[in-house]
Amino acid sequence: MRFWGIEPKVAAVSAPYAAAAFYLNDRFNVTSIQLVKPGAFLMTIGVALWLLCYLQVSRAHARGELLTTGCYSKVRHPIYSIWGLLILPGFSLVIGGFMLLLPVIYWLSVVGFIGEEETALEERFGEEWIGYRKKTPRFIPRV
Repeated sequence: MRFWGIEPKVAAVSAPYAAAAFYLNDRFNVTSIQLVKPGAFLMTIGVALWLLCYLQVSRAHARGELLTTGCYSKVRHPIYSIWGLLILPGFSLVIGGFMLLLPVIYWLSVVGFIGEEETALEERFGEEWIGYRKKTPRFIPRV
């Protein structure tokens, strides 16, 4: 599996829905449930966290290491979590209307494809991945 993991597949599912939602919002003049300020806040926090996680995983990937510290000490897939819990919901709140279903479409595709990525990680890192997987939640940190 390449550096981007399942993201191209997730984008191939989510992007057409987003395009259709933009079209439907425009076609039917839907502007209901726009919460611009909370949405912008979620996106801002999300982009900052995504950048932090991206920098961490990029360095580890360049070294050929399994990253289990920093953002990756809390959940196995923090970038997917950040997109699905902050960035896309924030974007959806800003746009409103049919776009509000985008996070649902995103999560359905992530959950549908994540097994492929985890299998590739297990093949590459073996026992190190298995131990990490057992102690670290997939998407939501433990409280």
